[in-house]
Amino acid sequence: MTEDEVKKCFRKIVKYGCIQPSKHCRERMLERQINMDDILYVLLWGIVTDIEYSKDHNSWQCKVQGKDIDGESLVFAAGIYEDCQAVRCITVY
Repeated sequence: MTEDEVKKCFRKIVKYGCIQPSKHCRERMLERQINMDDILYVLLWGIVTDIEYSKDHNSWQCKVQGKDIDGESLVFAAGIYEDCQAVRCITVY
């Protein structure tokens, strides 16, 4: 997948799909006071980096960097599943 394909996929998922934070991600979100609106904002407007396919997880893995709704820096690792039907948020920092 290219960066443009990942961005199109994220826009589709935000509108029609499913965003699933892992247990680890939910814990980090609580620690860092990050909510789903922050993640959605970065999914739509952030910069996608480190795109690679994971055979172990049968998904595309990438990092997304940007600013949250309050303008704070936010990076999270995500896995894209089921032909752009779901994103699994692995961690945030």
